[in-house]
Amino acid sequence: MSALIAPEGLPRPAVSANDAVQLAAEFYGLEVSGIKELGSQQDRNFLVTDEDGTRRLLKISNPVFSRTEIEAQNAAMERLTAAGFATPLPLRSAGGELVETTDLDGRIHCLRLLTFVEGTPVIDRPYLGGALRTALGDWLGRTSAAFADFEHPGLERALQWDLRNGEDVVAALVPFVRKDWKRALLLQTLERISAVLEALKDQLPVQAVHGDMTDDNVVCTPGTGGGVELAGIIDFSDAMYSWRVAELAVGCSALFHHDPANPLTVLPMIQAFHAQAPLSDAEVRALWPLIVLRGAVLAVSGEHQVTVDAGNDYASDALDREWTMFEVPARCDWNAAEASIRAALGMPVQAGQDMAAWLPLVPALAAPVRVDFGWDSEDFHNGSWLAGEAEEQRILAAAIGSDSAAGVAGAVLTRFGEARLTRAAANSAEEPANTALAVELRATEPTAVHAPFAGTLSADGNGTVRLDGGDAAVVLSGLQPDAGAGPVDAGARLGLADRLTVWVQLSGAYPASGTPPRFVKASEFPGYAAGFADPAPLFGLPAADAADETLLRRRTCAYDALQTHYYDAPPRIERGWKEHLISTTGRHYLDMVNNVTALGHGHPEVAETAARQWRRLNTNSRFHYASVAELSERLLAKVPDSFETVLLVNSGSEAVELALRLAKAFTGREDVLCVHESYHGWSLGADAVSTSVSDNPRALETRPGWVHVADAPNAYRGRHRGEGAGAAYAADVARQLQQLHDAGTPVGTFIAEPRNGNAGAVGTPTGYLEQVYAAVRAHGGVNICDEVQMGYGRLGRHFWGFEEHGVVPDIVTMAKAMGNGHPLGAVITRKAIAAALAPEGSFFSSSGGSTLSSRIGVTVLDVIEKEQLQQNADAVGQVLSEGFRELMDRHPLIGAVHGMGLYQGVEFVRDRETLEPATEETRAICDRMLELGVIVLPTGDRQNILKVKPPLCFTAESARFFLATLDRVLSEGW
Repeated sequence: MSALIAPEGLPRPAVSANDAVQLAAEFYGLEVSGIKELGSQQDRNFLVTDEDGTRRLLKISNPVFSRTEIEAQNAAMERLTAAGFATPLPLRSAGGELVETTDLDGRIHCLRLLTFVEGTPVIDRPYLGGALRTALGDWLGRTSAAFADFEHPGLERALQWDLRNGEDVVAALVPFVRKDWKRALLLQTLERISAVLEALKDQLPVQAVHGDMTDDNVVCTPGTGGGVELAGIIDFSDAMYSWRVAELAVGCSALFHHDPANPLTVLPMIQAFHAQAPLSDAEVRALWPLIVLRGAVLAVSGEHQVTVDAGNDYASDALDREWTMFEVPARCDWNAAEASIRAALGMPVQAGQDMAAWLPLVPALAAPVRVDFGWDSEDFHNGSWLAGEAEEQRILAAAIGSDSAAGVAGAVLTRFGEARLTRAAANSAEEPANTALAVELRATEPTAVHAPFAGTLSADGNGTVRLDGGDAAVVLSGLQPDAGAGPVDAGARLGLADRLTVWVQLSGAYPASGTPPRFVKASEFPGYAAGFADPAPLFGLPAADAADETLLRRRTCAYDALQTHYYDAPPRIERGWKEHLISTTGRHYLDMVNNVTALGHGHPEVAETAARQWRRLNTNSRFHYASVAELSERLLAKVPDSFETVLLVNSGSEAVELALRLAKAFTGREDVLCVHESYHGWSLGADAVSTSVSDNPRALETRPGWVHVADAPNAYRGRHRGEGAGAAYAADVARQLQQLHDAGTPVGTFIAEPRNGNAGAVGTPTGYLEQVYAAVRAHGGVNICDEVQMGYGRLGRHFWGFEEHGVVPDIVTMAKAMGNGHPLGAVITRKAIAAALAPEGSFFSSSGGSTLSSRIGVTVLDVIEKEQLQQNADAVGQVLSEGFRELMDRHPLIGAVHGMGLYQGVEFVRDRETLEPATEETRAICDRMLELGVIVLPTGDRQNILKVKPPLCFTAESARFFLATLDRVLSEGW
């Protein structure tokens, strides 16, 4: 052991590329046509290519390693190969040996030629998704299982990489660390590691391990959907006997540099390992300290190696990464990490603290008023929580109110475990640290604070006082203490405070001194909650209820699965503001798909209008009132003069259904012509003319006989492409109309969107609608333009999509944006067409055109004009369009960008020539975007288009965040 960590270290063998070529020829008879040195900490590795293109690995081991050790590595490779893994395998030399020896500078080195496992090291991927981390954990577990009964004398080694020696290695090499603060952190951490491991070492099983199964030594190959598949395990130089759990600790340690802000991304790896090689309780307790120890060993060994082997670029380049692998887990709350691991594995977690026998902390105060900063707070409206002083203003208002109401000193108390809106930012790729581990008391005057139990009082000199009672401690920040450190009795006065932060910290929780964190991420809170309890009972208030983790299951049971939800593991969305949706964890997600709430979520004028009208009256349109007339007039003012009348309904499906009935009544013809890949609604008639297989996989085979389908006029990937596509598609429709006429089934109705919304606003080629509308009319039919998705200013340059084409339809349908989320739709047409339905009775929709719906409809139109949202759609839409084009220049996955304004689509293809849709890639990109704070979803029949249709209040700042996030995902992978 001492020799391995001696000051001279283990410099790599002095072997050049030319030397390697000569060794390959001498021992293996290879005619090397190409050679490349591969990185290694202490050996020399060369990738050699012979004349027929076969690639092999020539490995010259450090002379300190014996032939028996090298033979053990060969045997380990063969063991894993037999278990189904791809590994290097030793090739025999010209002399028939699997291990050769050679004298280099007077020292004997072992020499091997190994098969080369093709693939890219996982380390080369900046982002490791959950599926890949799970796969790595599965391989670690399977490897551990395969090695469980593997024995070889060459595995009995004294290696600095054996975590059984880790504490000694760190202690020996820490003098080589150049920065004082780093040395101090290492030594302090080493004490904590030793304190935990001392009682566990004898309980940790020992077996053969790979020893270095990291992202450096697992290779992958391209998989489906732009992802990767694990392909093989390489570099068995550290094969040895060690603690079994050390294999997992080494693998976990390698993840931190990929995502240092989220250390719990190791959980899927640990779960997968546990499924293959179940961990004991002692191993779980030891795991996080061993993860930290592995990082410490890497950091000090790297510092040492660059000192003794100055030309070792491999070691030098790895230093920053190795320090990250140490610092990230070292600075975590280890107890919280262990609790998170236990919860993930279904193992028992430390119970909370019973405070029933504790005395009040501030007995002079009656129960303080609770102040809420969470998603369900009724004190926040119109985004007020985003103001910098929102918390302070709310606390002061509540404290003054409680003072006034009680007639005595008032006080307010914040909530433990609450994910605060006030501490979450919009347009952030990082999960906010906004979940409270403490409560804050604010009183209108200084109030006496008393000890809730007998214990020992201490202060850290930075304003934090700790009362330690053995099983738990109460930590106070903001106390003006009466006395110094020492024992105190239960009920003894500790000091005064009018602003007090209070933690209840359970025994063993970290830190054992100083100030605990006030806030953590919501994803980390369950782990921290094992070490901290809700202080509310100290103030006479009940502890917070645990979060309901069953809601999604309850939804699935009671709300039929036909009504699907976005994402496999969806965030719970309970609030919204402008272009952001807000989860119960307080995270603000950029909403790129909500063209229903066109004005934005939580618009104050719509909310006030709805509340005011609800209080006054809500009734149906057969009564006489002003708002239905006002809305109808406002709509007619938005369309060409040939439109004369409005019918109000509840939804887009109902609008299309009514439009089809009107057209049939007016023309006397049942037959309808629609286009492929379109969606118009779910009701019987609307579904009949909907041909999108993404909404109905059986759409094309279940159309009724009166529905006829024309090709989608897609100039990007359809039958006709490029210039002239519009005329070619229109000519096809004209022939189809004539054929149907000649067959005795003349078309009475043509229905289409002005752009195919379901396909990401794919443009309808120039001239198509103009010529098709003319052909339909020439055959005695009418034209319906479905503006449910495109209308209401979303396209920016046009209020209605049909305006882009210079045409005027006979009937227009609209919905979605009309009510900003309130169910409201409309059909606009000529009076003669509407009158044709009269023989079938009057038309009536229970809430279509109600006082409430009409008043909201008018308000929406007012806001669109007042806030210039159509102009905003144009301006910000150009920011998106330009950004997408720039991304397209750099990312070949983007085949096309469709749309305009704030309805656009980014189409992903695997090949820009064949246009093979990148369906799996698109889904994976959307999942990764969600992790980074963006809700965007696939659309189109091939599900390979990002639908980009945010609220019309969408800002240029949000557009740039979206573009940057998409660029990051396309660059880093998914």
